[in-house]
Amino acid sequence: MATTRAASEVVQERRLVTVLFADIVGFTSLAETLDPEELQELMSDIFQSLVREAERYEGTVEKFIGDAIFVMFGAPIAHEDDPERALRTALAMQKAFAQHAAVVRSRYGRDLALRIGVHTGIVVAGHVRVPTEYGVVGDTVNVAARLQQLAQPGEILVTQATFRLTNQRFSFREVGPVEVKGKEQPVLAYALTGEYPVARPGVQLNTPLVGRWMELSRLDLAYQSAMVGRNEFVAVSGEPGIGKSRLVNEFLGLLETAREEGGEPPLVLRWTYSGIGVRSYAGFIETLFEAFGFDRTAANAKERLDQWVDVLEPPNHQIVHHELAVFLGLKPAPPESGDVEEVKRRRYSSIRDTYAALTRARPVVLVLEDLHHADSATIELLGFMLAHPVRARLLVLLTYRALPDALTNAAPRANFTSLVLDPLSPEEASRIVESVLQWVPEGLRDVIVERSGGNPFFIEETLRSLIDAGTIVPESDGWRLVREPEQLDVPATLHAVVAARIDRLPPLARECIQYAAVIGPRFGYRVLVAAAGQEVADAVDQLIDAELVVVAGPAQGRIGRYRFRHAVTQEVAYQTLLVRRRTEMHRRVAEAIEQIYAKDLTDLYPTLAHHYALGDVPGRAAEYAERAATVALDNHAHGEALRHAEQAASLFEREAREDDALRALMLVGLVQRYRGELDAAIVAYQRALAIAERIDPAGERVRELYGLIAETSTRWGGTLPDLEVFIEKGLALCGPDPTRERALLLAARAFAVRRRAEVTPEDWEFALTTAREALSIAESLGALREVSLCLDAVGYAERELGRFADALRTHQRRVPLTRTLRDSDELIDALTMISQCELVVASPSDAIAHASEASELARATGKDALRIMAVGEEAQARLLSSDFEGALGIGRTLMAEPPRKGAGDALSVSVAAAAAMSDPVEQELWDQGMRLEPPAVAVAATHVLAAFYGMRNGEQYLADLRELPTDLDRRWVRHALRRVLFLPVVVLAMSRWGTQDDRLYELANDAVTASGHARGQALLHHAIAIRERDAAALDGAVAEYGKLGLAFEEALALYDLAILRARDAREDVEPLLRRARAMAERIGAEALAASLRV
Repeated sequence: MATTRAASEVVQERRLVTVLFADIVGFTSLAETLDPEELQELMSDIFQSLVREAERYEGTVEKFIGDAIFVMFGAPIAHEDDPERALRTALAMQKAFAQHAAVVRSRYGRDLALRIGVHTGIVVAGHVRVPTEYGVVGDTVNVAARLQQLAQPGEILVTQATFRLTNQRFSFREVGPVEVKGKEQPVLAYALTGEYPVARPGVQLNTPLVGRWMELSRLDLAYQSAMVGRNEFVAVSGEPGIGKSRLVNEFLGLLETAREEGGEPPLVLRWTYSGIGVRSYAGFIETLFEAFGFDRTAANAKERLDQWVDVLEPPNHQIVHHELAVFLGLKPAPPESGDVEEVKRRRYSSIRDTYAALTRARPVVLVLEDLHHADSATIELLGFMLAHPVRARLLVLLTYRALPDALTNAAPRANFTSLVLDPLSPEEASRIVESVLQWVPEGLRDVIVERSGGNPFFIEETLRSLIDAGTIVPESDGWRLVREPEQLDVPATLHAVVAARIDRLPPLARECIQYAAVIGPRFGYRVLVAAAGQEVADAVDQLIDAELVVVAGPAQGRIGRYRFRHAVTQEVAYQTLLVRRRTEMHRRVAEAIEQIYAKDLTDLYPTLAHHYALGDVPGRAAEYAERAATVALDNHAHGEALRHAEQAASLFEREAREDDALRALMLVGLVQRYRGELDAAIVAYQRALAIAERIDPAGERVRELYGLIAETSTRWGGTLPDLEVFIEKGLALCGPDPTRERALLLAARAFAVRRRAEVTPEDWEFALTTAREALSIAESLGALREVSLCLDAVGYAERELGRFADALRTHQRRVPLTRTLRDSDELIDALTMISQCELVVASPSDAIAHASEASELARATGKDALRIMAVGEEAQARLLSSDFEGALGIGRTLMAEPPRKGAGDALSVSVAAAAAMSDPVEQELWDQGMRLEPPAVAVAATHVLAAFYGMRNGEQYLADLRELPTDLDRRWVRHALRRVLFLPVVVLAMSRWGTQDDRLYELANDAVTASGHARGQALLHHAIAIRERDAAALDGAVAEYGKLGLAFEEALALYDLAILRARDAREDVEPLLRRARAMAERIGAEALAASLRV
């Protein structure tokens, strides 16, 4: 062997050595199945490979022990890097052994593995056994041998002594204290995971990952699941410094190790969000450019994207091609028109499908860090991807301090894992300190651990602070204290630790870190030079040496190559600046960005708005904020569009730039309407109106704003005092000419009638006439959206007049218009209105079909408010068609969701269905409805319906309904649909429960007569027959129900007829009861069936 030497001249001596023990796992079972000669040949090949690796790094093979090999480094010949040589040997042995193990597996069907233990310590070397044989003895050998026995197959375990000497060049994960035979105290062990391509600077502490192995295992499980095509999401949360990024880095390091061992390497795409100059979708845009290998500023960027899309071949190729180009800013966004939510959904689907297509070549790990700084558009896109996953080898890994609400609602899914990092225990925190210092006074260790609160970053920064102060100095075998413990001062907070480190920097480095902090968490050298000067910028190397800043990778386009090692460092550095100095720096940074990226600033609009605002240049800040809002709106990033537009409006007003402020405020109102924030939109429009009236009291902008405010306040439910006065003033300004604004104001005048405290049929006739005038104007202008809006106003007035057949035809006219406009809001509303009308003048099955179509479309486009309204209509239609199971199913679905405003009607109907079926879920549905805090009328009406369908006496609830406490509650009978559908049920219930109310009967009779509602007429005939004890009339009601296919009502009428005839003792009523019972059982009306059995 290369290192075998004549040892007769070597005397015994104490030497520092690193000992490696390697043992073959599975050898014994293999030996039982092989011929001895064949076994000897196989093992000889394996050991020759292992010896070659030991000799390559000049290790001495001390001996073979059965199926184990013992190698030492540092004796008889020592090298300054013997521990590193030992670890390189261990890694090489594992790689060489893997090839032999593969042969054994294929040839003999047996698994072999190698486990290795490494320890560094003092031994006695020389002629320790026989005079002619060189060897070593000592506890170091025993520890390495015992550690090897504790290693898992394929694992390399090292002790803390070896870890301290090698952690600048090798990566580890902490295994923790392990019990070693013959040692009184546990030994701290680390698993070797790989070697760094370049040695880290000597000042690095390289503390091990401690206390996070359960989380690391769950990350690996998620990755393995993603590898088989199950799109996985993992969110890692915790306080600053708790170890989120460290956990991610360790996990990615494990993936790199797997790649080196022959596994399939993933494509890792990584982005860290910053609170400075937040761009919409920045993490997605930049990672896609990274995956494609170019950026938006490339001369042939559009052509290269075309080539990529052709190669990826995502589903809906042409749609993805267009949407991706717009999303990445390589193609102008089309004007905002039609259904904004549908366009957004199409774009989100395209982005998701692009990532999925990338995974066909190899798995993709998308890492988005510091999500608490992300824009709301990013959160919305993530929520979409989480709620609509695809089959793809994609792992999305998120880190944040607090999970955004939008993701919290979407997160309870099987493909979502949430990891909350808790503070380390005192024992775990102590191990971090002890991994750096060979010996640390107990008092100092306890102070650091206690003040850290289990925060790893606090511990590391405290140790670095002690290094900066010269209290801890490097030596050949680690770090040592050079002052007495009582002289040490450990800062009390994390910010104090970081501030103390920044204070010790040389003046140029201190100015450099301050400029960098102003630029943001990630910064580029060119901007640093332009803003601070060459001399200051060159001091960035000192920040890297101090581990305050790291090189994040080569600069890509506008992404700087440097970043702060931790967000807290940037925050503290920024806070050290005086406000006056901070303002000057922000202005200089903004000017530097404009100078360097003058050719195309589109991506940098939010950043420039941020820096100019803090640089006290409000005019420039407002201009860039308005541009940023427009870009965000084009990308349907409404949250960012609103934030930037509000900033622009405020700054323009501050600068007295009224034309610009007016334009920005109208943009604010538009975005708030898109977001459903109607009252806020009205406020923005009113601010804009005040400015417009100062500029030109009768100008076009004034008329336009009157129309916008009126539409928002009437049709969409915004709040505006003196609404009708406002509308009349707007109409007077518009004059008689047929304009778009006049059409909008006339439609608003028609809708405004429903806001009145008392409404008469004459009021609705006036509203219908007004709506028709508005429709005529809109049609003459060819304004399709306004035509749809005016048709809605016409249909609403017709419905309230009881002309449901006319209203049905009117709303049906809206459907082709809305499809042409691709406006799903209008289409969903039209389908829902059609469903309401069909309940009165057509069949429940038609109503169910249209309500179901509306709810599915609303679900697909993410419009919850419209979906809830549509499912309420569907539930009502199913109840009226005796489909109790279907109505109850809607209630069960709503119970599984968070309580939502507007869900009360659907839940009330579901309560009635559950009562009809005698299903115990009735109480749960009732409780869910009560969480919505419904008005008294809704509570009383639900009680009446449940009692009616559940065959219970509800006289008390009827009394509650007729004696409601407020005028608002008592107005429930003013709505035409309620009068037609609900009042006949109430009248019948009163008759069955032995009471009557002539006023309610007259209201119900007038409503069903005007509308021609056949079911309502049959219910009233049923009620009168019971009241007058008229068996013939009741028999007629049974026949009416039968013709209409109303099974529940027919069975109920048969039951009432049987009771009536039994009282009169006219005939045997058992056939009637059997017929009614069979009908009730068929439709699942268990409460009625049970009554019939009695």
